[in-house]
Amino acid sequence: MSMKIHILTACFYPELHPRAFRAFELAREFVRQGDEVHVSVLTKVEGVDYHAMQQEYGFHIHIIELYTRQLGQTAQTGLSLTSVNPVKQKFYAIYRWLLEYLLAGNLFRYAPKIAKHLTIAQDTDLFISLSTPFMDIYAGALYRQKHHLPNTLFIADSGDPFSGSQQTKRAIYMRWLEKWVYRFYDFLTIPTEGAIPAYNKVIEREKIRIIPQGFDFRATPIQEYKKNAVPTFAYAGVFYKDIRNPEFLLHYLAEQRTDFRFYIYLRHQDAVTETILNRYRPVLSERLIVKYGIERKQLISELSTYDFLVNVGNNNSTQLPSKLIDYGISRRPVFHCTANHFDKKMWEEFIQGDFHHAQEIDIAPYAIEAIVKQLKALR
Repeated sequence: MSMKIHILTACFYPELHPRAFRAFELAREFVRQGDEVHVSVLTKVEGVDYHAMQQEYGFHIHIIELYTRQLGQTAQTGLSLTSVNPVKQKFYAIYRWLLEYLLAGNLFRYAPKIAKHLTIAQDTDLFISLSTPFMDIYAGALYRQKHHLPNTLFIADSGDPFSGSQQTKRAIYMRWLEKWVYRFYDFLTIPTEGAIPAYNKVIEREKIRIIPQGFDFRATPIQEYKKNAVPTFAYAGVFYKDIRNPEFLLHYLAEQRTDFRFYIYLRHQDAVTETILNRYRPVLSERLIVKYGIERKQLISELSTYDFLVNVGNNNSTQLPSKLIDYGISRRPVFHCTANHFDKKMWEEFIQGDFHHAQEIDIAPYAIEAIVKQLKALR
């Protein structure tokens, strides 16, 4: 039986962001399974023909236009700063930290705006609000508080914890707010069992379901692998200063005299990442290649040509990088490490082409067909 689905997301295809990937894959697969799909998107990307996209994929798009930016441009919270004055930079950093800690950025300003511009039909079967940002889920709660919609199942889909985040510290009252927000949702879906502790005391355990990010494996072609002339490996993802910082690996590689090629794929340039990279670019020289803003299909295709891939794990158990699914699709061996554990002996094995310690990644649970069926089964 077909359903009417409404998805709320901050970003959408063709933006290069895990939430954009998830929203797009969900919308496309729901349509494939015969459902009527409406997508509300916070961000308008200049130059994108949304009408043509609707015609091609069969879903309906409503651009709330809370943000407007060019493709590849990232959102900023609060003030922007171009000054090189160290005092001003320090002041700006403190301001940004306080803004995030006390108010979660623009949460209280933007969530009511989103709710005001939402229109969820009374006969909607599933409303799925994708975080991050948490303001999407908050806006859904505000909408339901006002309009009720007793026949619609409300699902909060959280890729990263909010008040329980180990990456971004927030004031204690954010936990109370989060608990109030989840009162208006029937289910919370999270990608991994390890994230459950981050939601303690904000939602009942029986409301939590483990439903990871899904992908259409049929639409991600890979290349035939051939061993490279020199050891060639890659890292794709985001640098986080505290929980996922690969500087320890760059430091180790800078001490090596052997030849290799290390490719790093990043969505965009940012000050934290560039500061780290610039420390090692001079000594690594041509052995370090950094690429920005590569479209996901092309990224997976390129990853499939390298000898192995590097997964720098988070220093916590509540967040699982979505790039591991892309790694699995590429079918290349994966070397896993964290800032607290880097096995030099195992690294040398990988460099020499011995991958028997490679991290196993089972991609079968991430097939988008299965993910959509799990969501529909909640109904």
